[in-house]
This record gives sequence, structure tokens and C-alpha cells, in this order.
Amino acid sequence: MRTPLLFFVGLFFIMFRSTMDAEKPFQFATTPGKLPKEVLPVEYSVRIVPNIDKFTFTGTETVKLSVRSPVRQLVLNSLELKITDASLDGKVLPKSAIKTDKKNELLILALPSEFAAGDHTLALSFAGKINQQGQGLFYILYQEQGSGTKKIMLGTQFEATDARRFFPCWDEPVFRARFQLTTVVPEDWYAVSNMPIEYEKKTAGRKEVRFAATPPMSSYLNVLVAGELDLIESRSGPTQLRVIATKGKAEMGRYALEATAQILNYYNNYFGVAYPLPKLDQIALPGGFGGAMENWGGITYYESALLFDPKNSSAETKQNIYEVLAHEMAHQWFGDLVTMAWWDNLWLNEGFASWMGTKCTAHFNPQWEVWLRRNLPRDPTRRVGIAKEQAMEGDARSTTHPIQQPIATEAEANSA
Repeated sequence: MRTPLLFFVGLFFIMFRSTMDAEKPFQFATTPGKLPKEVLPVEYSVRIVPNIDKFTFTGTETVKLSVRSPVRQLVLNSLELKITDASLDGKVLPKSAIKTDKKNELLILALPSEFAAGDHTLALSFAGKINQQGQGLFYILYQEQGSGTKKIMLGTQFEATDARRFFPCWDEPVFRARFQLTTVVPEDWYAVSNMPIEYEKKTAGRKEVRFAATPPMSSYLNVLVAGELDLIESRSGPTQLRVIATKGKAEMGRYALEATAQILNYYNNYFGVAYPLPKLDQIALPGGFGGAMENWGGITYYESALLFDPKNSSAETKQNIYEVLAHEMAHQWFGDLVTMAWWDNLWLNEGFASWMGTKCTAHFNPQWEVWLRRNLPRDPTRRVGIAKEQAMEGDARSTTHPIQQPIATEAEANSA
């Protein structure tokens, strides 16, 4: 009788300990971050006008706010932006009331009197720079397929904390809001964002493009891509599917387009929650960053991770494209529709997308043996290991960090 008793006592302490270590249920007020929780953004309307020649842009925005308790100042994120004007409920704030904290990447607006609880509107005008590297709004120099002509285009990269380089915002993932974006681009350019285009109109030799408002989402999931682009498209039920690339390369997205339809149908059925946006764009960029980014409704990829040339690309390239598509599309549910409240749970976001992407890839491509491939021992003649062993080797180093770790700063968020 002693052995069963010890077993159950041990089991009790294991269960008790795991309960003590478990993460507490989500509470908005206690979520980590620098921003106060008394003010919530509800809806942004943002207008961006790039100046390609000077690598700068100007912008205006209005933000509908829900103030939960009276405040004497507004605190939001801003980085490398010059705030030129600010007003609250139509009343202009003096320049002395507009202050920036560069170290903490904050914009602080001092209020002339206590701001009462309720609905309010913030309006801002600002200016920023178009970066060469993939942070915020960036430019890409490339050679056009076929002609070899030198071209330029624009893209964005906001994860983890670079939406604040594009427009002042509550740039922490717990602050979900709707975003309506408008941009002004050269007349021969095509612009893409999270949602479909509502309208286009010519303006002084350029064109203004207004996109529909997104559902509530975190700021880092916004996207804007613009340039001389081509696209191919299809449909899967109510969802418009497109692959978008620079001119002359769109047809190399045919394999990705077909795979997107297959994966989308699988996830819709598996999750039991249909993909909620009217479109899903897979966007190939010829530079600016590596890998891919799961912007909701407008996923961006370094073009080698998306485009497949049946005449020249390898079988390995085809497999890699499918796996990356499956991973990024899993994020449309886990990461976009449902988002971690703070960056210390990014491991769950990425871990689930990796698991789900592999599951989907294995379902449709059993001949690739993707699960088995992850367990093969590494060939000692190769510098790059197989996924599982490579991860274990990384965890064995003194420089590794826990799966879940406290995140206090923007730099830590970028390396979570």
C-alpha cells in the first residue's frame, strides 16, 4: 500500500506545482508594456504620402479613442517621426504640449485639462523617412525581369515594434483596433494593403488609393506594398486569392497560388473558423528583408520563398515554398485573428504555426516525409543541421534563452 500512496502524493505535488507555475488568465490591465491602459484606440484612419525622390513621407491620421478613466495626458508610440500638428476633439494643441521620448519611443501629449472618460478623437500630422533596411516603410531597388531596367518599390515590415516608424500608434499587441489606410503613389504603380481597395482617384499626376478598414487587429500586422506590380488571381469560396510580384515575375507564383487555395481550404475545415477577410495576397518582394511576414490579408515574402520557375527551380525549392506558405497561412488564425497579448508569448505564436504548417504539408505531400526529415541525424559533412537536431544544438549553448522569457524593451521584443 505504501507505493501507491507515495505515487499519489507525488502526483499531487506535481499537479500543485504546475498549477502554481501556470500563467494567469489574461487581464488587459495587467498585461506588460510601457503604455498606460486608460486609453484604448478603436479605429485609425491613416493617410501616407511618400516622396520617392527624397526617401521621406508625410502623413495624417485620426484615431477614435475610448477613454476608460479620466487622464491628463495621452501616451502612445512614435519613432523617428516628426509630429507637426496635434488636436483633440477638434481643438489644436500648442507645440509645447507635444513631446517625444526618444529613448522609450513614446509620444506624450499634455492635455490642457482633464480628459473625461468616454469617446474622443485624436488627429495628428507627421513626417518620417523611408528606410533602406526592412524597418517601417522601406524602399527596394531592383532590376525589372526581362528589360533589366532599374526600378524602385516600397514595402513595410512592422514586427515587432516598427509600426511606430510609419505612424504614431499604440504599438503593443494588446491594443487591437481597426485600421483604414490611404496612400498616394505614382499613377503607374499598384498599391496593396491588408484589405481590398475601396476607391482610386487621380490627383496631381499621381493617384490616391483608399483601402477598406480592417477588423480589429494589432498594429504590427499592417502592410503596405507599392510599385510596378503584376498579379495572378483565383478564388476559394468567398476569398479572393492573389500572388503579387514585380513585373514579369507574377506567373512564377502559379504554384504558390494553387497551394494557397489548397491550404486555405484545409485550414478553414480544420479550425472550424473560416478565414475572415475578403482577400488573401501572397506578395513577393525582391529585397528589404529575408523570410516572410504574416501581415493579415497581405503576407510578404522574400521572392525566393514564394516564386517557383518550373524550368529552373529545384524540387527542394518547391517543397520549401509550400512549407513557408503553410506556416504563414497558419498565422492568419494563430497570430492575426488571435494574437498574444505581449511578446513573452511569441513562442506560442511561432511554435503553433510551425507545427500546424508541418501538419498541413505532411497531409498533402506525404512523399516528402517532413516529420521524418526533422528527426534524421545530421550529416557531419554539412554545416546546416536538420531542424530538430539543429534546435537542440542551439539549446545546448550558453547563449540560449528559455522558451518563454520576460520581455521588457523593444530590443528584447525583436529577439524574443
